[in-house]
Amino acid sequence: MLKISAVETAKENERGVVDIETLTQTQNDLVDTLQQTLQIQQEGRAKRQAAEQELGKMEEDLKNHLLDYTHGNMQGKNPKA
Repeated sequence: MLKISAVETAKENERGVVDIETLTQTQNDLVDTLQQTLQIQQEGRAKRQAAEQELGKMEEDLKNHLLDYTHGNMQGKNPKA
């Protein structure tokens, strides 16, 4: 009976060490996940900004073409032709 009690007590005492190790690993995993998520968000933000700039250029080009057409220049400017 004393032996069983001593072994159980020793196991319970060591359990706290394992729990701290588990918590430390969990925290490290969470921090890593947060860092990756923030990196993905930053990359997405940069891509959206670049796309917005490109769309702005495309819109300006379209407006210029329409102005050319409305002012009698029916040839327009087709950069891909």
